[in-house]
Amino acid sequence: MSVKTKQRVKMVFLDIDGTLFVNGHIVPKSAAAVAKLVQNQIPVAVCTGRSVIHAKHVQDALGIPYGIYFNGGLVKAGDREIFSLPFSREVVRGILTAAERRGIQTIIHTHDHAFTLQPIPAEYLPVLASYDFPPITCEPGMAGRLDQIGVFQLNAFMTAEWDDVFEREFPECYVYRWHERAVDFQRRKSDKSIGAMKLLAHLGIAPEDAVHIGDGGNDIGMFRTMGYSVAMGNASDEVKRAAKWVTSRADEGGVADALAHLGLI
Repeated sequence: MSVKTKQRVKMVFLDIDGTLFVNGHIVPKSAAAVAKLVQNQIPVAVCTGRSVIHAKHVQDALGIPYGIYFNGGLVKAGDREIFSLPFSREVVRGILTAAERRGIQTIIHTHDHAFTLQPIPAEYLPVLASYDFPPITCEPGMAGRLDQIGVFQLNAFMTAEWDDVFEREFPECYVYRWHERAVDFQRRKSDKSIGAMKLLAHLGIAPEDAVHIGDGGNDIGMFRTMGYSVAMGNASDEVKRAAKWVTSRADEGGVADALAHLGLI
């Protein structure tokens, strides 16, 4: 890697799942590499589809101050909110009503917590546990406050035959399936790169001087927008083709290998 490249990379964005986090744990080799980044005073942000509370323990463990959450729907610098793009009130009400009518359990995510309006059936608890979900409270009284809070994501426990039904009924959102029995509802116009551009503007850093490292389809927008892009070795072929370079697998410390390749550590 040339000296010019070392000088140009001024900001690092990192996906969490399948990148920093594998099988319920942060990869130690990559954690050590991120610690060196922070020590070298290179700005670093998690850039994830997770909620704030779902990402916070990873950020805290790694000392990462910046975060892009809900696939670009919310951006924070420490405790300061830089950008916010929640669902419209009408869409939230509509999805919840349609799900309840069909006997589909939902989870509601705001900027600072996750809750349900009805208790989660025991059959779904292993699904949540396997994906490192944050604590979820049952708060029926929040039904009357939904118009006053920002909702950034909805989860629903439903099988695949419902995906197209909900996307037709609610064209403002898309359904992202992460388990055979569970999905996220996300804003159709949200993309990690939208949030990243807001954070870069706040920090005064040009996108061509930033790198994103990730493994999923929701990282492709970042690969197209940032000056440097690295796909994990465990990514799909489509994701790898979208990146400028492919590193080793996440469980092998692919983040650390990528940062070393870029001359940042």
